[in-house]
Amino acid sequence: MDFSFIYQNNFKMFFPEVFLATSILLLTLHGTFIITSRGLGFPLITRSFLKLCILVLFLTFFLLDNNSIIFMLTYQNTFLFDFLTLNVKQILVIFTIFCLAVSEQSIVDNRLNNFEYLLLILCAILGLFFLASSYDLISLYLALEMQSLCLYVLAASRKNSSFSTEAGLKYFILGSFSSALFLFGVSLLYGCTGTTNFGNFSLLFTGANYELLTLNFLIEKSLLCIAVAFFLKLLQHLSTCGHLMCTRVHQQAQRFFLLLFQKLLCFLFF
Repeated sequence: MDFSFIYQNNFKMFFPEVFLATSILLLTLHGTFIITSRGLGFPLITRSFLKLCILVLFLTFFLLDNNSIIFMLTYQNTFLFDFLTLNVKQILVIFTIFCLAVSEQSIVDNRLNNFEYLLLILCAILGLFFLASSYDLISLYLALEMQSLCLYVLAASRKNSSFSTEAGLKYFILGSFSSALFLFGVSLLYGCTGTTNFGNFSLLFTGANYELLTLNFLIEKSLLCIAVAFFLKLLQHLSTCGHLMCTRVHQQAQRFFLLLFQKLLCFLFF
């Protein structure tokens, strides 16, 4: 491993992610102390908390927009930063702001005081940021699981609804199976090639013809496992959207969860 660039200043590339993660921690402390305050009379803070989340997303968008570096690979080619990843992150932020803005009146009407749901949404967006910048199979898996864990909770957010519980359970089962299959494919691919980096894969398979690739049985099976795992990820989003529609979530306070699932589905297709 090359340690010559270990002290290189790559913090600027991760500044939007670091800002979003720090904001999530501060919002967690803010919501915990306010909602449990006996002196304040245990107030309903969801509406003000939602506006704080929108403000954090706006500031994150400005940090993304002010990035002047065109192309960069950081941390042993684990993360990639270019115009494509930047545009994907900006689209995610804009769509999330729209989803939160649409759900504001519905949250007020239903008098919900669960600010943790909003924090889970921000954590899911943080995972998608790392997913968009991933240039390695390991970082891709960790980022994918980070946003999936948040969506497991959001899918089963309505504890009194059997449909919501069923959606969360199916989402968790499909997600666990697809994650295991993805790791199995990655392990096979790493055993055959000795790398998990996308750049190394590009160099390795550029000069290989079809006949040479078909000779390696393990590479075929590993790529098949990874493709099936991604298909199951898409399937779990589709099944969860179907169950959320059956529970009429779009007519209640959690209707923006459905929009988020659809947004993540489109992102995975992309």
